[in-house]
Amino acid sequence: MKRTPKHLTALPCTLSRVLLFAAVCTGFAGAGPVHAQAPQPGAQPLPLSGAAYRVAQQGYDAYARHDYPAAERYAREAIRQRPDLAALRLLLANSQAARGQWREASRTLADALAQIGPDATLTARRREIDAQLAALARPGAPTGGGGAARAAPPPGSGPPDYLTGRAWQLAQDAYRSYAARQYDAAWQEANAVIALRPDILRLRLLAIDAAAAGGHYREAWQAAQETQRRFGDSQALRERRAEVGARLAPTAIQAAQAARARGDTAQAIALVHDAIGYAPMQLGNRLLLGEMLLDRNDMAGLEVAAGDAIAAGATPLLIPYVLRGFARAAQGRSAQADEDFAQALNSVGASARDQRDQRVARAIIADVWTAEGQPQRALDLLSPLQPAGDDTDALIAMRRYAARAALAQPAASAVSATSGERVATAARPVLDCTVDRYGAACDVYPADPGFADRRAAILAAQRGDPVGALAAQRRAVAADPRNPQHRLELIDALVAAGDSEGARREARAMLDAGLLDALPPLAAAYVAQRAGDDRRAAAWFVQADQAGQLPPRAAGDAGYSAYRAHLDALAASYFKRAIDYGTSPPPGVAPATPLQLQDLRNAHADVTRDWGFTASVNYRGAGLQPGVPTGAVPGSYNNWQMGLEGYWRPFGSLGDRNFEVYARAYQDVGAKGNAPSGISTALGAIGARAKPFESIDAVVAFERLIPIGSRAPSDWLLRLAYSGGFGTERRLDVPSWWTVQDYGEVGHYVSNGWNYGTGYLEAGRTWRLDTISPKLTVFPYAVVGMDYDSSINHSVPVGMGVGISTRYWFRDSFYDAPRSYVDVAVQYRWRITGDDRAGGVFFGAVLSY
Repeated sequence: MKRTPKHLTALPCTLSRVLLFAAVCTGFAGAGPVHAQAPQPGAQPLPLSGAAYRVAQQGYDAYARHDYPAAERYAREAIRQRPDLAALRLLLANSQAARGQWREASRTLADALAQIGPDATLTARRREIDAQLAALARPGAPTGGGGAARAAPPPGSGPPDYLTGRAWQLAQDAYRSYAARQYDAAWQEANAVIALRPDILRLRLLAIDAAAAGGHYREAWQAAQETQRRFGDSQALRERRAEVGARLAPTAIQAAQAARARGDTAQAIALVHDAIGYAPMQLGNRLLLGEMLLDRNDMAGLEVAAGDAIAAGATPLLIPYVLRGFARAAQGRSAQADEDFAQALNSVGASARDQRDQRVARAIIADVWTAEGQPQRALDLLSPLQPAGDDTDALIAMRRYAARAALAQPAASAVSATSGERVATAARPVLDCTVDRYGAACDVYPADPGFADRRAAILAAQRGDPVGALAAQRRAVAADPRNPQHRLELIDALVAAGDSEGARREARAMLDAGLLDALPPLAAAYVAQRAGDDRRAAAWFVQADQAGQLPPRAAGDAGYSAYRAHLDALAASYFKRAIDYGTSPPPGVAPATPLQLQDLRNAHADVTRDWGFTASVNYRGAGLQPGVPTGAVPGSYNNWQMGLEGYWRPFGSLGDRNFEVYARAYQDVGAKGNAPSGISTALGAIGARAKPFESIDAVVAFERLIPIGSRAPSDWLLRLAYSGGFGTERRLDVPSWWTVQDYGEVGHYVSNGWNYGTGYLEAGRTWRLDTISPKLTVFPYAVVGMDYDSSINHSVPVGMGVGISTRYWFRDSFYDAPRSYVDVAVQYRWRITGDDRAGGVFFGAVLSY
């Protein structure tokens, strides 16, 4: 459990109050240093307010003007209203000490420590006052009332702990030096008087305090150990050993880490034992010892170390019980291991850290039971665990997968190794410890042979080395090929290294190996999506959603997978959620960009479209608008044409593919000369068309031409069209943009044997006319076009010119981009080659609904 740095806290008050409080703490002759520590979590009192604040302020003011009786009265009243504040107890004790009431001040501080709990400021002040009391208790010391010094009794008279002669003088000097913060002198003087009177405990305590205050922690520790051997243990000694040991333990831990780096593991373990002796309640140091013992495969040593932590009460005891249970199981003592596991499973904790440790503990125990051949027991242990939204979700999912896989294996396939050997190798937990100036801090993880390489990959990525990160992640996968988390991280490393195709192949391999069942649903969905299996990705997204694990920001990704999997209703619901989240995100989250919202609304509009129709008017406009067939009677070109088409999508949107059935009718009007025109040219058709490729905008169509007029042909028509370019959609992020679009179409009349072809390339700039309407665009451009019609001749007329088109979009909504538009275009081309079809005016108007 890694350390979270604490921060010093203080009562909120004005600057003058802070300065006055400092004066109260340090403004009298006997005051020593006050070493502040952070309060324990959950123990921080509420700030003063109301009547208690006003009374306390009067007490501070009285103390500042040396009216100590009044300060004491106000302090008592403030304590009555707020007995939980150490600062008020300190004000009362200081007021009593200022009046010479040292014993009353000591009792006040003792009561405060008993009622409030350990507090560094109260403890330090009490020691200073007790030191003053001890000095006053010596023969010849002045009385608290300021009277003359008492005469020293003759040697051998008085209580046994009375000092006389040289011992009394040295003790008086030691106490005075300590009160004056001359700690080295106090230490030397205290040792001198101890040499004369080694039987007095208070002198030993003074020597320990002076050595510690002077920074001589090792000497203070040795003095405390010697005092305990002579006088036995006591609360005063335990407090001093805890404070001094907390100073010595980090130094020993750092020395242990240095020895470990040199490869001297035995010396490192010895130094960690020293650190544990200094600070037996610091669990991080004990876990560091466990890490070293695991590295040496010393299961017996690990059992002893974990047992020592349990006996010492180094809380929380959850992980020590789990580690001892693992060590016992690794030595083949399953019954004893289960006793420890039962103790671990019965532990409770309210904090998020405690809950995470409990989930990790269950994962470690599940590893042990699976390795022992009890996978059903492991599954039963993990079944109550619900998703927590942290890294343990993946750990739990992997253990469930491993247990189910073990259940599916026949008993004959079990390995020949003993149960203990399997536990020691397959269930070995990971202790991830770091050492800093405070000591050791450790995180605990279930078994992971690739953990070290995974950490190397993370560090390489943090220092901007994607190649090194990728190499390390490959090693992690090689160390544990069935670990889906390492495979998932390898995919991320491939993407970071720019190898998208490699990431897709790895995702596909995970999918084929069945490893997605070992991942949390959301992670499995993204792997399947990268592998190109959108149907399975959509199913995983739904599972994550039902489990409450689909974050709002992932709704768009879920929608696109459902869209490509042809699950239109599901896709539409996810797109709506993504649009809602993108337009109204929670505080601190940036809204979606206009381009992102436009893509979502385009996708929603497409996935909810099942039918539509197109009406057009053209003058020499074959192929003038992409995807708008003219249905012109072969052999005619210099005329007007009107047409109407309706279509239906029987299978829905089909994502980036498409299939439509359609019916249309067209006729020529206004033909010049003797060319056919009017109802005699009316031509109907029914057919089907498909866009078979996701990434290529090509459409193939086959239709039956049905003559309505007497001059219309009866035939079967096979058509192939392609369109491409960029900047062809309305943009909202910029007011204008470059646009290039190309279109080509070829067709074959089966019965008559005619062939035709048409195509063009347009390039220009599109403007959005926001001053009129943001839905209105205009596109001036240069154009080159060609036509071919075998029913006329076999030439290929080519022309070049300029044109302009304007388009108005409509039928949009909060969730939909515009579904319909009206487009009007006019061109003038100059003939380059071929007959007159290559030049002149071209016009087209289209309503797409």
